[in-house]
Amino acid sequence: MEKQGPEKKQTGRTNAFMILAGGYLLYLAYQLITDIGESDYKALSIGAAVVFAVAGCWLLWREWKAYRYGVEHKDDPSSWSDEPEAIGEAEETAGEEADDEPEETGEEEEEL
Repeated sequence: MEKQGPEKKQTGRTNAFMILAGGYLLYLAYQLITDIGESDYKALSIGAAVVFAVAGCWLLWREWKAYRYGVEHKDDPSSWSDEPEAIGEAEETAGEEADDEPEETGEEEEEL
């Protein structure tokens, strides 16, 4: 059973807040690992550091992916979508439109 929600198109824009949050989570993970010798709860510190590192990496990866997508599709906003099928359809449609355009030949230039 799938949730039916509003369609959200990928815009290719990065969210600076998410980038800062991801960097801060990585910083917290680093601090937890480096201060592990002083901690009374070593297992908890390691677990929290792993969770923070995974969450921080996920946020940064997600924003990097959005940035790359935006760079690749900055001239074609109609192809901005989170759904892989929609991206493939947009590329196929773009290819079909290119086939419909008449090819230029040297004959037209000679007539002028």
